[in-house]
Amino acid sequence: MTLDHLPEVMAIDSQCYPIPWSREVYESELARTDDRLYVIARPDKVVGHAGVAFEADEAHITTVTVAPDHRGQGIGARLLLALALAARRHNTSLALEVEADNPSAQSLYRRFGLAPVGIQRGYYADMGLSPDAVVMRADNIHQSDYADRLVKIAVELDYA
Repeated sequence: MTLDHLPEVMAIDSQCYPIPWSREVYESELARTDDRLYVIARPDKVVGHAGVAFEADEAHITTVTVAPDHRGQGIGARLLLALALAARRHNTSLALEVEADNPSAQSLYRRFGLAPVGIQRGYYADMGLSPDAVVMRADNIHQSDYADRLVKIAVELDYA
């Protein structure tokens, strides 16, 4: 993702979130090239985006968003695969928060080996979403069994 993609990224966010990230937040995140990675899905236009923050031993997924009219096509999985592969190079665990009432996103994250480890009450209260978040994580992502999981997902996506 570059600054040039922000109009399309923010248009998607405005469809998906009551209170989307501001341009300033994106600019700040994109400027942190040493400890952040943001990617886009763009067959002909931007249809999804995702980001990860690399912290100590943990890679923390900051966002995975797919335009509503492009969901169900494996775009979220492809974005998450890119983040998981990058995380394996830097970290030993992968973590995120997801809306407690978003079972489809939780299912996608479970496919990548993330398991619920707790509930963060009121996490989304100021963002216009249902307030609680499920905290999910996958540990030991640097090990070969996690690499095998990612290869299997990549093969499945190639045939989707």
